[in-house]
Amino acid sequence: MNDSSVYAEARDTDIKVSPFVGMSVRELITTILVGAGAGLVATAITILMNKFVFAAVLCRPEAATDCTNAPMYSMIVGLVIGSIAGLVALAQLRVYRPLLIVVATVIALWGFQALVGGLAWYWALLVMMLLFGLSYGLFAWIARVRSFLLAAVIAVVLVVLVRLLLVA
Repeated sequence: MNDSSVYAEARDTDIKVSPFVGMSVRELITTILVGAGAGLVATAITILMNKFVFAAVLCRPEAATDCTNAPMYSMIVGLVIGSIAGLVALAQLRVYRPLLIVVATVIALWGFQALVGGLAWYWALLVMMLLFGLSYGLFAWIARVRSFLLAAVIAVVLVVLVRLLLVA
């Protein structure tokens, strides 16, 4: 049997490829825990930056009008640092398409920390950890679709739905 007949036989066989990349329950739970950790980091940094950095700098008597922007600036810094930490953790765990998961989560939950800002710090931390964990789990499950274009479109639709649900 020569090499060309072996290749012809291999091409003739029907190889079924799943439209989804495999993900075990353990990997999903680990991803959710990483999301909760990223939410913890993002919210803790937001609270600390707002209290000790931005409020202290922007809420002086000379510049009292800038004081309203302090929570937004601290939220941006907290989300960026928390997202980088989550991205690194997902990459170390070898989760499929970690950047899609993190970007979709950041866009879906953007500005939500301002809504939980009126809560006590421990409730805000708990709510954001829960939301980040659920969001990481949802988008990790969606990212399993083999076609990147289809996964991105589904992620965009879900981001819009999450934004509508959280803001409503």
